[in-house]
Amino acid sequence: ARSMSSRVECLARTLPAALLVAAPASAAGLVLLTDEDPPFSYTENGKLAGSAADVVREMATRAGVPTKLEVIAEGKAFVRAQADRDTCFFATPRLENRERLFTWIGPIATNLWAVFGRGDFTPSIRTLKDLAPYRIGTVSRDPKGDFLRENGVPDVRAFSDNAQNTQRLFLARDDPNRIDLWITNLYSGRAIAKAAKVTDIKLVFIAAEEPLFLACSPRTDSNQVKALAAALEALKTDGTFKRITAEYEKRFPP
Repeated sequence: ARSMSSRVECLARTLPAALLVAAPASAAGLVLLTDEDPPFSYTENGKLAGSAADVVREMATRAGVPTKLEVIAEGKAFVRAQADRDTCFFATPRLENRERLFTWIGPIATNLWAVFGRGDFTPSIRTLKDLAPYRIGTVSRDPKGDFLRENGVPDVRAFSDNAQNTQRLFLARDDPNRIDLWITNLYSGRAIAKAAKVTDIKLVFIAAEEPLFLACSPRTDSNQVKALAAALEALKTDGTFKRITAEYEKRFPP
């Protein structure tokens, strides 16, 4: 996944900072969708926080693009960002099978895709191919499932509720809902397990280091897309992007 991302050019790196001007925006501006996915976006004291959320907010401010932020499930955000005019969602990977579905701006963050197992899981997992014999849980519409299948891991089981995957690790071996391993984001996986009061799990493997993007509907105003991309480039040039990222890395150490 990392090599694929390196082959594609993001808008933010193809537009010079000189283009950083306020976009001619409609009164409604853009609808920006995200989900609960710490440290990239999450609700804290009734407000949206996170490294990607802060970056996207600063991009919109500098670009002069009015925005409306909504926190919804990832699957719903994925559908709406394809269908609705002037709608984007974040923070999501730019995978090959999604390339033509959206207009991409980024990277705005970098994620680690982690495979967790029970505390008594002993096999050594050194490569993606080593995952092939196991039943691996994920959630519906999560690109991690597609990523595993594309890399030769056949038994990937998608469920609607990611929080229940911690419990499925501990089901009886003959239970059809049992999984051997669980793939999720490193940071949110730990938070999910903690909330479920599941302590007997461990990190087994880092499956990918994945750049994350702002994915916009193809029906999004092109001037606003250009202004946001130029704003992101300026954030990276003046050190603001690095400062925001470092702040959340302190809060959420790997």
